[in-house]
Amino acid sequence: MAAPLPLEGIRVLELAEGWAGPMTAMWLGDLGAEVIKIEAIQRYDHARGQVNESRALPGYPNKSPGERPYDVAAAYIQANRNKLDATIDLSRTRGVALFKELVAVSDVVVTNMVTGVPEKMGIGYGDLAKIRPDLIMLISSGYGASGPYARRVTMGGAMDGIAGFTWLRHYPGQTPDTATFSIHTDVVTGMNNAMAVQMALFHRNRTGRGQVIETSGVEASIHQIHVSLMDYALNGQVRTAHGNGHESLAPYGCYPCAGNDRWLTITVYSKGQWRALCNAMGNPAWSREARFATMAERVKHREALHERIGEWTKGQEQMELMHRLQRAGIPAGAVYDQSQVARDPHYAERGAFQRVTLKGYGEYPIPTSPWTIAGRHAGARRPPPRLAEHNDYVFRELLHLRRETIEGLRREEYIGERPVQKAI
Repeated sequence: MAAPLPLEGIRVLELAEGWAGPMTAMWLGDLGAEVIKIEAIQRYDHARGQVNESRALPGYPNKSPGERPYDVAAAYIQANRNKLDATIDLSRTRGVALFKELVAVSDVVVTNMVTGVPEKMGIGYGDLAKIRPDLIMLISSGYGASGPYARRVTMGGAMDGIAGFTWLRHYPGQTPDTATFSIHTDVVTGMNNAMAVQMALFHRNRTGRGQVIETSGVEASIHQIHVSLMDYALNGQVRTAHGNGHESLAPYGCYPCAGNDRWLTITVYSKGQWRALCNAMGNPAWSREARFATMAERVKHREALHERIGEWTKGQEQMELMHRLQRAGIPAGAVYDQSQVARDPHYAERGAFQRVTLKGYGEYPIPTSPWTIAGRHAGARRPPPRLAEHNDYVFRELLHLRRETIEGLRREEYIGERPVQKAI
């Protein structure tokens, strides 16, 4: 029998949308927690897209939105495995009362509402702790619960900018508007939040006390530019963008390979690796020039070095070259497109992707958690839930509501199975 996952027996209520909040709850679900995502038919997680087909959110299975496109948008699928889903309209008093009944039988509440909104709705930590004194509530916002930006709304792109990523991600001689749009702030925030919840659960096990945790997505994310920040702190120096290059290492970059749009990254950070790379290239005469003899000189002449290495790599097959350089002890990695990531045998052997069934659409591989715990892969035990898929479980089994009560709530649209047209 497989060992239990660490958070089995813990129930988490998720009041979140987008990626950072839902990813927080998803990681907890990966670790065994029962996660119940709470949405409303009037306003659901915006990552689901429109009630009808959304041109803004590509990625429907088989390129077809089907009958319920809001259940299978790629942006939603990636952050919502291992969850249950129920609908409650929290904009009305009866809905808030229902939610509080659910809090009474839960351990954790995760939300990424704008600072101050939970309190206005009557579901702030002070309100909920009266019902469940040992409750752990995580409130994750872009800028945190205090400070001049506390009540500002934000999305991943805005956090990328104000956390310093966008400034560093473009290329020399270009401006930040050419930077690749990459919202990894949400992933970092979700991981950081999940760690904080686990520590709060550990603390509760030791003391019996719950607590409120408030986090800032921007503050979680600025640690990723720590070297640049420390350079400014120590020297007052504002670093500029280097594209795929590095301020103090050369060669360090992305190089063309044979074929159509095939590339390889190469990193050299030691004398031994430089000698190994020169050997792999056949020790060309230029590699013995004084301007390439030391790391400092190579950094100074990085552009000329980059050009010469690129002349060599462009005649090499991408994967063969990656493996050859790796065997020589040189950090080298193929630049994969999505199809290569999905097909790589290394990921397949490690179970990095699991096939899940999306009801009405078929079976598809999705990326799973990176953890193997006690020999058990903390993978996708459940596919991302359909909207309101688990209403019966929540209202009948957990809250023990009578059938006629549930029907009354449905008639008055406190709960429901399908969104209203104005839902997003």
